[in-house]
Amino acid sequence: MKKLLFIAITILLGNISIAGNVGDRESTKVISGKVVDKKSGEEIAGAEVKINNVTFYTDLNGNFSAIIHTLKTEAFISFVSYVDSKINIDPFSYNTIVVELESK
Repeated sequence: MKKLLFIAITILLGNISIAGNVGDRESTKVISGKVVDKKSGEEIAGAEVKINNVTFYTDLNGNFSAIIHTLKTEAFISFVSYVDSKINIDPFSYNTIVVELESK
């Protein structure tokens, strides 16, 4: 009987310790967006998008995508001869982000 009780307690404590670590993982999400000129609406290729100290660049059509943690996140967007922009990213929104840069 003592062996059976010891085995049951060992299994229970093992499951509790493993279950406690599962909640520590951060959820991630893929976000996507587009950088355009505010006045003309044309896409800006090669714009720098910095999210959580990781830098991405837009493609030829002004598009970018990134994997972020589901916490409140900010993105910094810059390009030569445009005013730098900072936006807040809502990780729970499914909308494509459109960033309009204004020329200097």
